This record gives sequence, C-alpha cells and structure tokens, in this order.
Amino acid sequence: MSAIPVLPFPAGVERGILLLLSFAFLLLGAEVFTNSVEWLGHRLGVSESATGSILAAVGTALPETLIPVIAILQGGESASHVGVGAILGAPFMLATIAMFLVGVSVYYFRTRRVHGPELHFNEATTRRDLSFFLVGYVIAFSAAFVPDNGFGLGQETVQYVFGAALVLLYIVYLYRSLQAGELVESEDLDALHFGLLFERFAARLGYNPRKHGENPHLFFVAFQTLFALGIIIGGAHLFVTEIEWVSQEVIDIPVAIVALLIAPLATELPEKFNSVLWISRDKDTLALGNITGAMAFQGTLPVTLGIVYTDWDLTLAWGTTGFLNAFSVILAVISGGILYARARSAHNDPMSFKPFLVGGVFYAAFIALLVYFVVFLGITTGGH
Repeated sequence: MSAIPVLPFPAGVERGILLLLSFAFLLLGAEVFTNSVEWLGHRLGVSESATGSILAAVGTALPETLIPVIAILQGGESASHVGVGAILGAPFMLATIAMFLVGVSVYYFRTRRVHGPELHFNEATTRRDLSFFLVGYVIAFSAAFVPDNGFGLGQETVQYVFGAALVLLYIVYLYRSLQAGELVESEDLDALHFGLLFERFAARLGYNPRKHGENPHLFFVAFQTLFALGIIIGGAHLFVTEIEWVSQEVIDIPVAIVALLIAPLATELPEKFNSVLWISRDKDTLALGNITGAMAFQGTLPVTLGIVYTDWDLTLAWGTTGFLNAFSVILAVISGGILYARARSAHNDPMSFKPFLVGGVFYAAFIALLVYFVVFLGITTGGH
C-alpha cells in the first residue's frame, strides 16, 4: 500500500498525511463502533458486562490479532519476531498504557461525569476478566521455559498441551461471561447512527419511516457494527504500515521492537478510544470491560499461536529482544495483579482513578529499558 503514490506530495509528506488519515479512521471507527455494539448487545440479549468484555473487546482486538497471524503465515525469522512481538505487545499495552488512559480519562472528565472522579464498575466482571488474563498469561509465560526434551514428552507435544489449555481457558471464560450481568436498558442507549441516516434519507424520498435510530432493527445494528470494524481494521493496518516506515526510515529501530511496542500501540487505539468515549458518558462498566475483556482474550487465544507456531522468544538473557519480551509480560502481570487486588477489595464500591495510573509508570519503565537496550547496548533485530 505504501508503494502506491496515492497523493501528489513528496514521499515524506505523503506518508505523514496517510498517518494522520489512519488516526482519523480509528477515531471515526471507534465512535461508530461504540454506538452500534451497545445496541448489538441489547438486541442479542447480552448483558452490559458481557457486551463490553466479549463483543466490544474481541471486535476491537481483531486488528492486532491479524498481525501475528499474517506474520506466521509468511514465515521466516523476521516474521517470527513480528509475530511474537505483536502477540506480547497487545496485552502489555492494555495492562499498562490503556489502564493509565482510563484513570486519566476519569480525572479529565470528572466535572461533566455524574460519578465525578470515581469509577463505578462491575466488580465481579472486572475480577473475572483479570483473573482469566493473569492465569492465561502466566501459563503462556511458563511455556517459554519448557526444556528441549519437553519433560520427556517432547517439546512439541508440551507446546500443544499448553495451547489446548489456553483455548479451554477462554471457552470457560466465555461461558462465565455470558452467564453474568444485566441487560442494558434501551433508554440508556444513544440513537443508532445508521438508523438516523436512514430516517433522513427516507424522509427526503417522502417516506415516513419508524424510529430506526431510537429502535433500530438488528439488520441496521449488525451492518453498522461490521462497517465500523472495517474502518477500525483498515485504519489500524494503515497506521501500522506508516508507523513502521517512520521507525525504520526515520528513527531506525529493529523490527522486533516495532512489533512489540509500536504496532500494538497503533492497533490497540480502538480499545483506548472506545473506553475514553464510554467514560465521558458515565458508562464505566462498558469502558473497563472493553479493556479487561480484551486482556482476557489476548492473554489466552493469540498467545496460543505464539507458543505453537513461533520460537516464542522469551528469555531472561540480558541484552536481547527475548528479555524485552519477557519483561513486558512481567510488567503486564504485575499491573493486572494490582488492579485485580484493588477490584477485589472494592466490594462493589466505586474505585478511584489513581490505581490505574500505575500502568503509566510501568509503561515508562519499559520505555526506559528499551532506550537503554537500543542506545547503549546496540540491540539488533536479531536480538543481540
């Protein structure tokens, strides 16, 4: 895509414009998606907590999930680095910078929110999501340290056992999520965007339609949801393409680090935008569930691909990309563990925005180590 001159500008300016356009697509897609996915959950009879934890979380997780899939299918050592980095980068971003933005958003919108600087959330849902993420991610981390002989069973066999356990774990998570929570009331939902557009179009043709915006048919809801996902996926992939060009041509850093840090930062933007929008509208359960549900998904299913189909490069050897991969997992688990402990002690009481700011500290710590590895240790794409 980047090789096609679509704009009549110098190459650098063109790439910058494409980067801004991709950002705009992500914003637009997030707005349209948050509007439709609430109606989708209502029409399907899914609880508010499950709507955030499953429908919104998995839907907006598609862009970053496709990156390792494509990398694995392409094959090669470089593709393996991209696959592992993209798989590990997504939950790391969610557990750190995404949670940080939740706390910042609650504080920023405190004067317009009914709940002010406090986060009113579903404590049981948050604990469930984070517990499945923590268990799954620790299992995935452990898989990297299986000995070559696979405890006498063969390394490949043990890897498949780890993968099967993680898939089963997510199936259990889906079952428990769908059994919990209350259905969101339709009067609490904003009018469906596509329904309003259809009403205006029909009115110009002299047709007096029913209220497709305030009481939309499932067809309109599903169509808008798929349309929004298309915008999000397209915008995320364009963002990744352009940000990779910036990293390689402008600042010159290894592809493994791009995959671990920069690509997930772009593809995780939908979750961040959706949650910020919901927080500004006092829909805290949807906002937090959107992130914690994505963490449960990213900590179980995509990591299965990494364990089975890549070299799953996590190591405690200092000065390697494998160490950075392992460090990102450790930080994500600690950050998620802190929020789990805080949610567990809340007992359905509102939670302050402050615990969420810890994620920003962990993200900054990782960036500091990354800079040290690149600048002072001269880490390369191969991890040396």
